[in-house]
Amino acid sequence: MAKSIKDLREEKGYRSAREFAEALGIAASSMSRYDRDPETIPMKHAIAMADLLECSVDEIVGRTPVTSGRNELQEFYDGLLPETRALMDEFIEFARAKDEKARRQRQDEQDRKYDDLCRYYQRMFYETAYEGTRFGELVAFSTPKEERSAFESFLSEQAAAKRKPGIDLHCEGLEEELRDGYLDADGTEKHWSEDEIQSMLADERSRMDEEYGKKDEEVIARVMQAFDRQHRVTIEYSTIRL
Repeated sequence: MAKSIKDLREEKGYRSAREFAEALGIAASSMSRYDRDPETIPMKHAIAMADLLECSVDEIVGRTPVTSGRNELQEFYDGLLPETRALMDEFIEFARAKDEKARRQRQDEQDRKYDDLCRYYQRMFYETAYEGTRFGELVAFSTPKEERSAFESFLSEQAAAKRKPGIDLHCEGLEEELRDGYLDADGTEKHWSEDEIQSMLADERSRMDEEYGKKDEEVIARVMQAFDRQHRVTIEYSTIRL
């Protein structure tokens, strides 16, 4: 299955359509349109995108991905003499063991990072929970499951609040571009109605919130894994205890 422009640009470190549009020197609204319908991309823009993303124009417009060179290693291995292949097998086992050790170390580092994040957000969570209470009053949850659910909701609210300023700024720039109007096929200047502008802004806001929200959900999931490690939460489903 061919990758989307969004997939291709994210692999190269472009976090948003607007950031990639700026690198190309085109309007963010144009980039949003190309994301939705790659076959409408003008050839000069498709070539510029392919150069930036180090891929083919076919991949930019959603055709089959490049597959050349996929079997070169297998062909090399198959061509070895049996005794040389045995040496290769030993090296592969050695490399696999080294790789597994490195992956475990990397996973441990990631776990420590999210353990620290979890402790930070838990402090914020409990501080928020105590706002408005009387001095000496204890805030308690009826079950560990309820506390876990409340903390997860708090993380979602924090993530949404962090996303909003960036989305607002992007939509302000997009609104200016939309209010400037556009040229139709015969070169006549046209302007969208207020309802059309607001509808396009709402669509763009929703798209960006969904796009960044998915990344935030991944972070929240990792923080909640850290929460479970730290609290050893027992969750009950019917009569089954996990």
